Amino acid sequence: MQIYNNYRDQCLPPQSQVVAIGNFDGVHLGHRSLFALACARAKASGLQSAVLTFRPHPMKLLFPSRRIFLITSYERKADLIASCNIDNLIIAPFDHEFANLTAGEFARQVIVQHLGAAVVIVGENYAFGRNREGSLATLCEFGEQLGFTVEVAPAFQIEDELVSSTKIRAAIMQGDIEQASHFLGRECAITGKVVRGKGRGRGIGFPTANLVSEVELYPKEGVYAVWAEYQGRRLMGVMNIGYNPTFADTGLTVEVHILDFDEDLYGLELKIIFVKRLRSEKSCSGIEELQLLIAADVAKARKILSFALAT
Repeated sequence: MQIYNNYRDQCLPPQSQVVAIGNFDGVHLGHRSLFALACARAKASGLQSAVLTFRPHPMKLLFPSRRIFLITSYERKADLIASCNIDNLIIAPFDHEFANLTAGEFARQVIVQHLGAAVVIVGENYAFGRNREGSLATLCEFGEQLGFTVEVAPAFQIEDELVSSTKIRAAIMQGDIEQASHFLGRECAITGKVVRGKGRGRGIGFPTANLVSEVELYPKEGVYAVWAEYQGRRLMGVMNIGYNPTFADTGLTVEVHILDFDEDLYGLELKIIFVKRLRSEKSCSGIEELQLLIAADVAKARKILSFALAT
């Protein structure tokens, strides 16, 4: 897949692309069905398939003080789009200049002049241009004037339930890993760098790796059975996301105890794959009670992950 980091620097050949447009946070099953449609139309017409997306997410510019809770980082999103056999990924830097483009300017300058679109594929609720002034009907009108066709991708449903980034975010925030994974069509995971923590885990017999991730959206606070991917290995683990109430900490920590493992991971990157939420955070009366609680978590996680390996 060819990546163009700024659409303004490119003028793809006229009428050469079938372009899917959207934010595509999470690159879930609905997004992938839209990409598959773009690829099919491109192949049938002897064109290239392309995706136009935005960096940063538009809400970050429009509402800078609001946390957006993105499902995937930009880098992860690009990797996932590449896995969908798209030919070209084109990035629109979402700055004030871009945000102020009228619907007509977006159609003429972006879709036609820079993207060379012959076909534009969007979702049912697509809006574009300054203050979202352009509707699907508007886009079709511009298409007739400027020489591109518009196709609306059908809504993607699983068991009569619409798949959306909003629903996936809600599932993750509720700790419903199974539902999030179902809608994503893949494992629910985060990637982070291992940093130094307070060393308490090792002191009580359960050393942990503290993670810092670019992803803003973590599952609901609590304890999870997880896989930790490290140097091509998939290791069993127990992750705690929360505020360590036993020690009265105030900042959120994301830390994983990897079972049967005692190597130095500082500065390295780990991928954590969530399998099941085990429980909520609990404040213990002391170290001994906490050790017993973690030991029970480890036993549950080992059983769940061992079963997953066997199936």
